[in-house]
Amino acid sequence: MGLHAVTSVHIITEDKTGGGLEAIIRAEAQYQRQRAGRQPLRFPGTRGSINGNSQLLDQCRKYERFRFNYKPRIEHVFYVMDARNAWDLKQLGVQVPRAPYEQSLPAFIATIQEGMATLARGSRTEQEWEKVRGGFHPHVLVWERESLILPVADRLGLGEPLPDVYAERGAADIVTDRFRRVKNRGYSKSIDGPEYLTRIAQDERLRAIVLASNASLRDIVEDLASL
Repeated sequence: MGLHAVTSVHIITEDKTGGGLEAIIRAEAQYQRQRAGRQPLRFPGTRGSINGNSQLLDQCRKYERFRFNYKPRIEHVFYVMDARNAWDLKQLGVQVPRAPYEQSLPAFIATIQEGMATLARGSRTEQEWEKVRGGFHPHVLVWERESLILPVADRLGLGEPLPDVYAERGAADIVTDRFRRVKNRGYSKSIDGPEYLTRIAQDERLRAIVLASNASLRDIVEDLASL
């Protein structure tokens, strides 16, 4: 790679909020790189939002296609799965994590990441996989996109903030209830979700609060910013 070459990245997220999660990840990673005096990353023009964890696993099987069938070539592919309901996917073989989550989640996440890598590797030999595995980045978001709304709920007009997002496995249910009380109508993941997550993505202060509340999100951003 040349001295001034730009690193290309494709992000695939389990995200029914129209790319809202990816917008936050992109914005914060680019911000951190700018502060470090590093070049911005290059992303494809279209977002890689997938409707459901099972579809995201199918995309893991297409890792080689994403890496080598695009022009210009994509050097890194990030896969971000929701932790919520991941235990329903039999091919992952994970059990529902139990409180205290700070103790049970690391092994839970690691097992999911190993399962995603197995799908991406496919029938390659160990030597073949070693040559391309550096561009594969599996991640798990705890617990779901609405988990990013809870710690800044007060800034978004949705009542008291809930900073301990690991303790709130039903973040979407909480946001739905708050939204109904404030807006007097139902919460739409595909309409209201993108609006709130985009507001977070565009505000450095909101992103800082959200990152501080969610170690899994920090792992994703730090991995991306470090490329």
